[in-house]
Amino acid sequence: MQVAERPAMRRVDPFMVVGKVNGRDEAARVATPADALSRMLGWLALDDDASAVWYLREDWPGPVTVIGRTAPGLTGESGRCAHLFPLEPGAVLCGAMTARCGARLTLPEIEWLTLGAGMPCEYCLARAGVCRNPRPLLEGGRQ
Repeated sequence: MQVAERPAMRRVDPFMVVGKVNGRDEAARVATPADALSRMLGWLALDDDASAVWYLREDWPGPVTVIGRTAPGLTGESGRCAHLFPLEPGAVLCGAMTARCGARLTLPEIEWLTLGAGMPCEYCLARAGVCRNPRPLLEGGRQ
């Protein structure tokens, strides 16, 4: 009996970093906002005059919400709640990012989190949207 091989999982990098390094245009796809910062800092290490921005790729099918909190050491632990940062495809990000609650943090000030990590910011959650189906469907389609 022959076992069917699974197709290789293709890595999808939803973010782009673009900039100018040593007078040359540069562009790179990256998987996370943390990777975007790392790439930009790498370019700055090569060229003190480097410039860069990052964004959710224009061809991404829809908005994405990323989760981050103030990096350790910048505020007390009670102030390190997990904020929701909405990103629209193609919207260029430079400087500070604004969370749903209005908190503004610069990219180096953000510790990026995975879904479910960290104490959520109640204001971000309140502004994240309303539940489209407030009563969950039970098995068989009954409410």
